[in-house]
Amino acid sequence: MRRRTVLLTILILAVLAVSAVSLALPEIHLSIPGVPRIDRADTGPLGLKLGLDLQGGAHLVYQADTGTVLTATFPGDAAADLAAVEDALAAVDYQGEVSQSDDGLTFRIAGEFLVPERRDAVRQALTDAIAEPVEFITDDTPPPTNEQMEGVLGIISNRVNLYGTEEPIVQRFGDDRIIVQLPGATGSVVSVQFAEDADVAKLGSVVADQGYGNNVDSRGENRFRITTDATLGAPEREALQTILVSEVGAIIDYQVTGSVDDAKRLIGETAQLEFLRRKCAGPLAAADGLCLPPYTDSSVGLTGDDLDDAFVSTDEIGAWVVNVQFDDRGAELFGQMTGEINTRTNPQTDEVIAIFLDRDELIAPVARAHIRDGRSQISGGFNRETARRLAIQLKSGSLPVPLNLIQESDVDSILGKESLERSLQAGMVGLGLVLVFVIAYYRAAGVVAAVALVCYAIVTLAIFKLVPITLTLPHIGGFILSIGLAVDANILIFERIKEEIRLGRSLGSAMDVGFNRAWPAIRDGNVSTLITCVVLLWFGNRLGGGLVNGFALTLLVGVLVSMFTAVLVSRNLLQALQATGLGRAANLFTPEKIQPRSTGQRPQSAREGQ
Repeated sequence: MRRRTVLLTILILAVLAVSAVSLALPEIHLSIPGVPRIDRADTGPLGLKLGLDLQGGAHLVYQADTGTVLTATFPGDAAADLAAVEDALAAVDYQGEVSQSDDGLTFRIAGEFLVPERRDAVRQALTDAIAEPVEFITDDTPPPTNEQMEGVLGIISNRVNLYGTEEPIVQRFGDDRIIVQLPGATGSVVSVQFAEDADVAKLGSVVADQGYGNNVDSRGENRFRITTDATLGAPEREALQTILVSEVGAIIDYQVTGSVDDAKRLIGETAQLEFLRRKCAGPLAAADGLCLPPYTDSSVGLTGDDLDDAFVSTDEIGAWVVNVQFDDRGAELFGQMTGEINTRTNPQTDEVIAIFLDRDELIAPVARAHIRDGRSQISGGFNRETARRLAIQLKSGSLPVPLNLIQESDVDSILGKESLERSLQAGMVGLGLVLVFVIAYYRAAGVVAAVALVCYAIVTLAIFKLVPITLTLPHIGGFILSIGLAVDANILIFERIKEEIRLGRSLGSAMDVGFNRAWPAIRDGNVSTLITCVVLLWFGNRLGGGLVNGFALTLLVGVLVSMFTAVLVSRNLLQALQATGLGRAANLFTPEKIQPRSTGQRPQSAREGQ
C-alpha cells in the first residue's frame, strides 16, 4: 500500500509540475520526435487563447453569390429605357437589379437563379414590352451544393489560419452562408526579434513615441511582441520597421499579423494562377534576354489547380521568392514546356514563361534550364509580406463559389477586456465560496478538498492552454460549473468517511471503506455528465451551435480532471494527514462531534433510524 501511495504521489506531483510550468511560461515551443510540434504563445492571461467576446475582434458573415446575370441588348429603334425594363420584369414577378449601359440599349439584370423555364419567361416579357433583344446572354451561378460549401469552409479556414489570427472560428450558417470570427483582429500584432547587439532597453520608449503605447511584451531571446489597437497598413508596417532598425538595432525577424483588412482580402480573393507560353518578337539573346513586343501568349493547360504546395523563402541573393511544387500532371506539363524553350539547350529561343495571377501578369521569366521535377520559383520584387500573401492564396486554392461580405461587425477590445475581467471575477468568487464552505463544514477534510480544487484549477487551465482551447464566455461558464462538480465528488467521499467513523471505524479504515463506497456514485454521476457533454457536442457540431460546443467542451474536460483530483489527489492527501498523527482526532474530519464506539452495539442514531 505504501509503495502504491508513493508512486501515485510522484505521478500527481509530476502532473502538477508540468501544468504549473506550462502556465508560468509565456511561450511554449516543443519539438518531440513522433509528436506534432507544440507552439503556444498567446496574449491572454497565462498564455490562454481568448475568443472574440473576451478580447475583441471582427465578426464577418459571407453569403454565396448565386443567381443569374442577364445581358439584354435591344435594337436601335426600340423604346428601351430603365423604366420599361423594370416594368417588364415586374410583370413576371422578377425582382432583379437593373443597370443601363452608356449606349442606352444594353441592360444588365442581376437577381435570382433562373431555371430555363423562368429565363424564357423573362425574355418573353422583355420582348412583349420592348422588342426582341438583339443579344440575350445569361451567366448562371446556381445555388451551392453541400460539398461546395464544405469546400469553401475548408479553404477559408486554411486562409485565415495561415494568416495567423488568434484561433479563428469558421462555421456554416444555413445553406449558403459562412460566419468567420477573428479574435484579436481589430488591431495588429508585431512580432520582432533583434540581433544580440541591439539596444532592446530603448524599445518601449521608441514604440511609445510612435503613438502605439507601451504594449511591449518580452518573449525571450531578444524576441518581443508589440500590440497596437490600430490596424497597421503596409506603409505603417515598413515605417515602424525602419524606426526600430535605426533606433534599436538590426532585426532578424519581423512579422505583422492580426489585421482584419488583410484577413478579409485573403478570405474573399480567389487566386487564379496561369502559366502561359509567350512567343516574343525576336530571339532573347539578341535582346539581352528581354521579350520584345509584340508577343503572343498561348495556354499549355497549366494552372494553379496543378499545384501541390507553395511556400516563401529567399533565393541565393536574399530576395523573397515563392516556391511552387506541381503535382504529377503539372510537373509533366511544366517539364515539357521548359524542355522546349530553355536557353541552355536552345540559345536562340524566342519564348518565355508568362505567369498570371487573376489575369494580372506577375512576371515573365526566362526558362534557363529543363525543370523535370516540377519545382520552380516565382520572383518579382516581393517583400516578405507580399510573398507570404501570394503563397497563402496559391496554396489555399480558389473558392468553389464566389462570396459576398454581407455583414461586418467589430467587438471592441475594451468590451472584450471588461468581459474577461468580469468572467475572472466570477470564477474567483465561485471558487472562493466553494473553498470557504468545504473548509468551514468539513474542517481538515475541507482543507484537503480546497487543495484538490486548486490542483484541479491548475491542471484544467494547463489543458486549455496546451490543447489549445479558445476560451469564450460559454467556455468559462462550463469551467465555473465544473468547479461545483469537482467539489461534489469530494463531498461524496467525505460523507461516506463520516458514516464509517460514526459506525466505529478508525480514520484509516473509514477512509479506505469510504472511498470504495463513494466511487460507484462518483463514477455513475460523472459518466452521466460526460454522456450529456458528448450529446451536446454532437448536436452543436451539426447545428452550428458554437455556444453549446464551448460550454460542453470545458465541462467535459473539467469533469475528467475532477475525477483525477478527487480520486487520486484527495485520497493521497487524506492518507498523508492520517499518517501525521491526526488520525486520532477523527472529529477534525467530520462536520459533527462524534465519539466512535468501540463496542459492537450500533450508535443511538442508528437505532433511532429503524
